[in-house]
Amino acid sequence: MNSPEEYIQKTKSAVLKLFDGINSYNEVLCNAPTPIFNFSSSFSDEEAMAKARNQAYESWILENKDTISLSLKAQKEYFAESFASATLCGSLLQIAAMGIQLFSQNEEIAEDLPKILRSVIKSKSKLAKFCIGRRVRNVPIGLVIYAGRNQFNHIDEEKLNELNVTIFKLLASNWSDAAEEVNKDLAFDLEEKLLINFSSNITGLLGWKSYELYDSDMHSLLIEAESEISTGS
Repeated sequence: MNSPEEYIQKTKSAVLKLFDGINSYNEVLCNAPTPIFNFSSSFSDEEAMAKARNQAYESWILENKDTISLSLKAQKEYFAESFASATLCGSLLQIAAMGIQLFSQNEEIAEDLPKILRSVIKSKSKLAKFCIGRRVRNVPIGLVIYAGRNQFNHIDEEKLNELNVTIFKLLASNWSDAAEEVNKDLAFDLEEKLLINFSSNITGLLGWKSYELYDSDMHSLLIEAESEISTGS
């Protein structure tokens, strides 16, 4: 393949099939009922309010027994297949990362990147290729794709390399250089070891709910960025 346009086109059928699979798993939850308990009271006494809330909740449980059962069943079915879904998401990240590796022409590191990233990525390096794209949680999505792909490919390893760990740390903590590390997002916390495969969380963070959204990012990363570099803008 000689161009990013050709790469995107040649991988399109595979990516479409991946999205078909991913969406088939997601539909289990999307099509499930979502019973919601609402309660309001004019009681000012906390004990009386708590009693009224408990009574209302018990009544709501009885009235919505079938709906709640269907919702729980759908959740169990989804979580039973969550690893399979994440595997498809990992394959999607692999295709995206390979496209960046092959066709990104970026060599520079933005000065406004978090210092912790600039300390482990050097200009004109292979890693600089991934320092492109819009940012999520202060990280360029090229690097988010890179770390997500690597975590997927090295599930069997106890620890990822420094850059991958740093990227996940930023995603989990959502902190800037001046902020303290608080309120970790467990969906990206490698240290807690609650997950084996983070791929579906990564694609969710990227907002890749459809081929069109994925394709938009890939064009922005590879084709529009290449054009800007060529024109010097």
